[in-house]
Amino acid sequence: MGLRARIFAPLVALILCAGVLGWLLGVRSVTPGETEVINRMAALYVEEGGRATDCAARPAASDGLWLVVRCGCAEAEAAREYFVDDFGRLAHRRAKGAVAAC
Repeated sequence: MGLRARIFAPLVALILCAGVLGWLLGVRSVTPGETEVINRMAALYVEEGGRATDCAARPAASDGLWLVVRCGCAEAEAAREYFVDDFGRLAHRRAKGAVAAC
């Protein structure tokens, strides 16, 4: 093995390792889109007995939260609210009354 290969082989290996590590960390930090988050929260509502078409989202007013997905009838006594954090995860759930048909 020549002198040039002894110098550049570890450098190339280090650059490749850094690239792979950067790619892995980047893939893990990608957040889902709004539609995907709303669909996931609607699926939770369907498990509770509601219909997915009864859900809508709005931006959250609190720090650390991204969306509030509200499912249920327009009446406040029969609604579910799902608070979603900046990474698309369910942070909190608030239920008002039983799931009712709208």
